[in-house]
Amino acid sequence: MKTGTSRVRRFAHIAGLATVVASVAACVYMPGQQHSELGLSFSDAQTSKLVKTLEETSGLAQHGELLWTHNDSGDKARIYAINEQGEIQKTVLIENGHNFDWEEMAHDKKHLYVADIGDNFGQREESYLYRLAWKDLENVSDKGSVKATKMTLRIAGKPKQVPNKEVHNFDFEGLANVGDELWLFSKNRQDGHSSLYRLNKNETEQTVSASASYPVDMLVTAVDYDQARNEFAILGYQLGWNGMSSFLWRVKRSADGKSLDWSSAQRYDIEPDGQWEAVVWDSKQPGLLWLSREGNQQADVALAKIQF
Repeated sequence: MKTGTSRVRRFAHIAGLATVVASVAACVYMPGQQHSELGLSFSDAQTSKLVKTLEETSGLAQHGELLWTHNDSGDKARIYAINEQGEIQKTVLIENGHNFDWEEMAHDKKHLYVADIGDNFGQREESYLYRLAWKDLENVSDKGSVKATKMTLRIAGKPKQVPNKEVHNFDFEGLANVGDELWLFSKNRQDGHSSLYRLNKNETEQTVSASASYPVDMLVTAVDYDQARNEFAILGYQLGWNGMSSFLWRVKRSADGKSLDWSSAQRYDIEPDGQWEAVVWDSKQPGLLWLSREGNQQADVALAKIQF
């Protein structure tokens, strides 16, 4: 529940796939205190249609001049390279992959990671990451296939059956590359927090425990880390009586490098609302952030860019 919240919002409409730029200002959230939010308002000055193929876009990564994305569950085990206008440039099948509940992407200089980590009802015993070499993705032709290294992930302390499959703390949608590790963030329907799990990139099978928890006050849908700025972007939403409200946190990495410095957290209210599902920092332009939104009856599929 939000109390004492001051919002500055400008409303805009996005038709089709929108590439948009917003100017933003910051507000600081201090745990246990009231906080204000300043809106990110999207302009529809530049729009183009997005094919139905990407209607459930649920992850973003960047390599060179292209963004990469995938759909949520229901699609084949394939990923898509798109340009900054959202036009599909290449479709690639992961030949040893299965799209059970793909929710996120992460990337480093050598690899792309596709995260099959969603667990809406808390029933999965294992989740999977598919690690793909960028050189393979560069060389494969459109509609070709590549083989991934499949990484198996188990969550320590997770019960075989959660007490309430509708409200629990064992769903996951956030994954970020952080140095030699991948940081996994939970989507907690039970307490509204997000727990941090630090993964070893080089282990193909691992069981991990939470190392920290943060009062994000929303359901986390995506995370990315900008090493140059030492800054995380955490995307998510709240569900209320009037629908879905979307938010973005900007948070610094802690001085010891092992967690988030939550005292630096800044929270933004996103307009227009919708199911914003993916986020990635641009590697070429400092402070530029890309987001994507799923299409549904309330909002069109969208790609947005925000300059901080």
